[in-house]
Amino acid sequence: MISIEILGYIAGLLVVGSLLPQLIKSWKTKSTKDISLWRYIIYVSGLFLWIVYAILIKSGPVAVTNGVGLLFALSILYLKIKHK
Repeated sequence: MISIEILGYIAGLLVVGSLLPQLIKSWKTKSTKDISLWRYIIYVSGLFLWIVYAILIKSGPVAVTNGVGLLFALSILYLKIKHK
């Protein structure tokens, strides 16, 4: 039987992995004109708060997956600002 933590890691990695296609496309094309700046500012803020929450409740899967998501989202935000 799959443990609850493994389920959390799988779910988190799927959600975070959904950022990869946008990150790769933005990196390759150097185009972010169709990406909402405010969406990523809000998203990065939310991910940061999820990490704080995860630390407070001592949840590894939530902290790790949102940490990776934060790195991906910050990368997209950086590209959005750089290629404006």
